[in-house]
Amino acid sequence: MSKQTVPDLKELFKQAAESAAQVPESMQEAAFNRAIDLLTGGGADSNNETPKAKVTKSRTTKQQRPTPPKDDSPAESLVEAIDSTQHPGVLSAKKVLDRALMVLQISLNEHGVDGLTPAEIATVLTDKFRVSTTSAAVRMALGDATNLVNRLPRGQGFAYRIMGPGEEYLAHLGEDEKPSSPSKAKKKSKSRKPAKKTAASNASTKTKSKTNTTVGPKAAIGSLIDSGFFSQVKTGPEIKTHLKNKRGLNFETDQLRMALLRLVREEKLERDENADGSYEYKKP
Repeated sequence: MSKQTVPDLKELFKQAAESAAQVPESMQEAAFNRAIDLLTGGGADSNNETPKAKVTKSRTTKQQRPTPPKDDSPAESLVEAIDSTQHPGVLSAKKVLDRALMVLQISLNEHGVDGLTPAEIATVLTDKFRVSTTSAAVRMALGDATNLVNRLPRGQGFAYRIMGPGEEYLAHLGEDEKPSSPSKAKKKSKSRKPAKKTAASNASTKTKSKTNTTVGPKAAIGSLIDSGFFSQVKTGPEIKTHLKNKRGLNFETDQLRMALLRLVREEKLERDENADGSYEYKKP
């Protein structure tokens, strides 16, 4: 309603009174009030305000549903952080168990992730190393190797952590062993009787067994320590090249890395990280 002056109000009341006088006396008061409403336009305004108040109320009471948080998997960060070129042994390994143990070892020693589920291991092998593996295959392989890994409950399943025997297993993985063929041994036993062994033949057999014993990576590096090879700092590739060219010993990079780590823990070697992010080893 627009602002009314005093003369306007007097005229308005006069018109309302004249209208009320046209009805019976008992209804004049109600008629007067009704006339005032019609002349001032109050009824229309009151009708228009009600829907607006309802709309405003409905908007202010509306709530948004919270978005559930997302779970972060360590597998995603490991796929981005691991340098697959530094771990060729994962690709050359033939067993799912060996590959799974290598992933657990790399995650722990180089990225501080102690324990992964079979699904996470399979993700790292598939997405980073391009080795097609299923979580079921990893679960079956690790489930049969309770002496190498430790199993802990996680969520609806289990996570696996590599133990000392598992690291020792990887350290000796790939060492050359050439046992005699069972089929050939059976054929020889059928064709002719074995000759009696003399003292001289026993001695020669012992000598051959000693010379044919395969040298492990840890023992090979230990001989380099004794020879003074580590009087100056050496990198992993330098150690591998020296053993291959000078000693005729060809080890996988992962084998040498594990052997070096054990010698560092035993304080027979010490290591420092260089500007390239690689370790350099030296005798204490």
